[in-house]
Amino acid sequence: MTNREKGTQLEFWVVEQLKPIDRYVRLSRASGATNDIGDVVSSAFFIECKNWNKECVTLSMKTWNHLINQLPINTLKIPIYVYQNNKGKKFVIMDGEDFFRKTRQEL
Repeated sequence: MTNREKGTQLEFWVVEQLKPIDRYVRLSRASGATNDIGDVVSSAFFIECKNWNKECVTLSMKTWNHLINQLPINTLKIPIYVYQNNKGKKFVIMDGEDFFRKTRQEL
């Protein structure tokens, strides 16, 4: 399976995970080529998915800031990166303040 196929498979996985809680979740149209931000469109999140063909997964501030700079001003949506390493292990990366704010809302 190619990296692109693995990336698409990861995007579908994210959509399936969110469907029970977000009826508006879907794959973005032509990721990066339209007004959709990220790879998965959700009512609560901006989600960028990355498949890494290595064991270690890291996020640089440059990469994080790139996603943040794409967000509309005053949005309530939370930016999230979903990474998958070469072993198929999936990780969700988000700002800590967003995580705890969202967690408090759900409890």
